[in-house]
Amino acid sequence: MAAEINGSSNDHAGPSSPAETTERVMARLAQSFPDPSSLARHQQIQARLQLEILDVKDEVARLKAELRRDQDPSKMSRIQSQIGQLMLQINVIREKAAEAEAIVKNITTDVQRLDVAKRNLTGAIQTLERWAMLKQAHQQLKELLPTRRYRDMSQALAAVMQLLTPLRSLSTVPAVAELFKAAEDDRKRAQEKVAAEMDTFSFRNDPNRPPELKVVSEVCMVIDVLGGDFKNHIVERYLQLQLAEYRRIFRSTDEAGQLDNVPRRYAWFRRVVKHHDEENATLFPPSWDVTRLLVASFAEYTRADLANVLGKGQPNVATLLEALQATLDFEAAFAKRFEKPSLANANTTNWTISSVFDPYFGVYVEAQDRAIADMLSAYRGARSRSSMEGVMSQESEDAPVPTVLPSSTELFYFYGQTLEQCGKYTTGEPMRRLAKYCQNTSLQLEERVRDKIAAEFKEDISFQPERDTFTTVMSTCISSILRELEATCEPAFAAILKTPWIHLENVSGRSAYIVDLVGSIKQVAEIVRARVESKKYIRNFADKAVGLVITRFTQSVIRSRPLKKIGAEQILLDVQAVKACLLDLPEPHPESGSNVYTKYVTKNTGQLETMLKVVLAPDDPPEGFVQNYCLLIGDRAFTNFQKILDLKGTPRNDQQKLLDIFLSVTSTKDDLSDTSFLTHLDMDPPSGQIVTSPSSANLFSPTATSGGGLPNLLRSGSGEGGDRDRTDTSKAFGDFRRLVSFATRRE
Repeated sequence: MAAEINGSSNDHAGPSSPAETTERVMARLAQSFPDPSSLARHQQIQARLQLEILDVKDEVARLKAELRRDQDPSKMSRIQSQIGQLMLQINVIREKAAEAEAIVKNITTDVQRLDVAKRNLTGAIQTLERWAMLKQAHQQLKELLPTRRYRDMSQALAAVMQLLTPLRSLSTVPAVAELFKAAEDDRKRAQEKVAAEMDTFSFRNDPNRPPELKVVSEVCMVIDVLGGDFKNHIVERYLQLQLAEYRRIFRSTDEAGQLDNVPRRYAWFRRVVKHHDEENATLFPPSWDVTRLLVASFAEYTRADLANVLGKGQPNVATLLEALQATLDFEAAFAKRFEKPSLANANTTNWTISSVFDPYFGVYVEAQDRAIADMLSAYRGARSRSSMEGVMSQESEDAPVPTVLPSSTELFYFYGQTLEQCGKYTTGEPMRRLAKYCQNTSLQLEERVRDKIAAEFKEDISFQPERDTFTTVMSTCISSILRELEATCEPAFAAILKTPWIHLENVSGRSAYIVDLVGSIKQVAEIVRARVESKKYIRNFADKAVGLVITRFTQSVIRSRPLKKIGAEQILLDVQAVKACLLDLPEPHPESGSNVYTKYVTKNTGQLETMLKVVLAPDDPPEGFVQNYCLLIGDRAFTNFQKILDLKGTPRNDQQKLLDIFLSVTSTKDDLSDTSFLTHLDMDPPSGQIVTSPSSANLFSPTATSGGGLPNLLRSGSGEGGDRDRTDTSKAFGDFRRLVSFATRRE
């Protein structure tokens, strides 16, 4: 009876432990026989239990029959048959779609032919109209050549040159070739004629041969149409004539060309510009920008002369500062006229003159060193006394007690005044050298004060904030150089985006943008090495420049996707050229390069090279492509493999097959990691200039943060949650693939 009670009480529950079974049996007995008198009903209770046992047996039999029915092989055959019918219907739909496309194509063939005929007819009509207009304009030009009607001549010549371009493809036609030759001859005649006119009006201000300003203005219109090297030759000749007297008077070998006569140079040139503005400026078309070119030419000559003068010997500090101040005033005046923040910030270095003083500004720093030494010398020797000695000499106990050395206030006032004065003259390498000097001097001063002051006040003496300020100045200088480097390289990075990598047919040596990129990097590096004396700061700049260049280069490559095989191979070749250039940053062609720096450059470029090698690998056979990815990248991350396919430009239809093979292959490889450097690669990097206060960036570093330094292409990993999601996704795809394989097998 206990067994029956146990069986009936379990109902549909699973297997239970002996203790649980005993507990349920005792509970059922207590329910059926709550008191001794209930024992008289034992026969009725037994009959009820027998009925319950029969119900349980019937339920078990029913479940067994249902299980046998569900495991019927014929049901799986029906499922396979239905899937086959579904595939047949899909194929029928595809065939009908192809037939419909062919029908539509046949219907539209005639329409397309009519469109082609219409375009050809329209093109022929336009060509005939241009031909007639060209003949008319050329005839008009021939009639104007013997005359001095230069305004009309410029219009006719412009019309001829404009109409020649669309008809150049017909130059093999004899009539067109003859007209082309005649037009070219007439263009040369016009050029010779206006050149002769400009020789007559040579702008030498000869009172016996005053120029006819109206004729000169119209001649310039013809020159503007001719354009190119001829226009540049005319402008250059005018500039040389305007500055010929200046170059004769202010030669660097004569007294007038010495450093103390620099203000006279600028006064003389202001008179030249005034005469140019009043007499000649309106003769030239505004697009020529002759006034700007005149200032730039003057700046170039003056800079060369001053460099020659300064190179002959160490200049006097007062004379140097006077010449520099006059130069800065001159630059500021013309910067305001041309609406530039300063001539030093113009697009061309030809504007700047003051930069020639920077290499020789060390005499100013040395002069400040001597001034500080002279200032402190008054407090040395027998008459010097400390603050405590001053306290001992006080006659009144209520008198104020001095707390610092008598020279400290004047010293720091002199520091601030010197830095402010240096900032007015230059913010380049001399400012850094002065800051470095102030930093070292403040440390020495702190040590001396701490040695002299009473022991209980030593902990209160610290010039650390001042040293931090000086260090910030040096860091700001490096940041400014890096911003200039990025701005200089910006056209090359933009060229990467404009290059049609997907359409490249073969690898043809270095790309055109690489010449500009490497040239820009070398130009900035040469300036830094020439003007920065400390190798420590040169190395600091080089480290940060490597991170900046590789970051921007990788951003441009990712944004210009898809790359295809040839595109990735071309970029890989370009990366080698960039790497060679970056290795020469601290020192060009070093005999024994720094192993640490070489490893740093190799690390920054190596992962980019690995990514490109995977992209350029052929995806046929697909298993080989996946194996190559596992070998080079070494992870099983589904999203990372998807990034490679996006960079490669693999069509969506082909991606699914590669992704299935990737999941199948990686599921059997236990030596693969869950993440790699691709995990933190941002496929939507920001555009534009990114440097704010650059720091040494590790491009593919998983620990890189989005702080105040270089913006990273990399996003921080998702941690354990991200790994779990990626594992669950792989498992889900694997389960789904096994289900489909089981349902479609024909066994």
